[in-house]
Amino acid sequence: MLTLLTATGCRPEAWHTCQRLMERQTYQGDVHWIIVDDGAEQQPIDFDRPGWTLSVIMPTPKWKQGDNTQARNLTEGLRLVGEKDRLVIIEDDDSYHPDWLATVDHWLNKADLVGEKRARYYNVKNKKYRQLHNEQHASLCCTAMKGKAIQAFAKELKPSIQFIDLHLWNTFGGSSALYDSKMVVGIKGTPGRGGIGIGHKNDFPGTIDRDGSILRQWTGTNADLYT
Repeated sequence: MLTLLTATGCRPEAWHTCQRLMERQTYQGDVHWIIVDDGAEQQPIDFDRPGWTLSVIMPTPKWKQGDNTQARNLTEGLRLVGEKDRLVIIEDDDSYHPDWLATVDHWLNKADLVGEKRARYYNVKNKKYRQLHNEQHASLCCTAMKGKAIQAFAKELKPSIQFIDLHLWNTFGGSSALYDSKMVVGIKGTPGRGGIGIGHKNDFPGTIDRDGSILRQWTGTNADLYT
């Protein structure tokens, strides 16, 4: 069984796409999906898949422009995560290959903290893309964990730590493994609530994908969900 944790709110289009991506997952085990939504109004859920159960948390105070509630929301979600769970972070605005959950489930047999290195960003608003070269950590959107790694993750969820993923990977002393799997793309520039990373900014230093071929190459059939 896998436990997914998604922090969302005020991103209805991104959330709709996230549901479709999870419907496409080839993983056949049971899944508990924890959704933390701090928007003023709950985003509509139309996800229904056998073997999957959903828990929705709506923390207060609600998000308002200028807030960074990521640490608070993830902490709220972790209250439903057990010490023996296998936790996968799913971000609402990123693209996941259909085999992603099946792959990280296999990785978690080998280490407590696992993820995909060499992140790829694609801004769908300005059609810019960028290949990053992070070799020592994974972005939070492509990180999974169990055991001691979950305990370490909980300790990193503080408002003073802006880049939780970088801090977690740099400080965790247990077993970990990074893979160059090319299964996740950090999608930026979706409508609604903006993100905090560089890829969301209008002056994002990427290369223009004029004909959309890179989006298709990187995300496969998921590209249809972003065009």
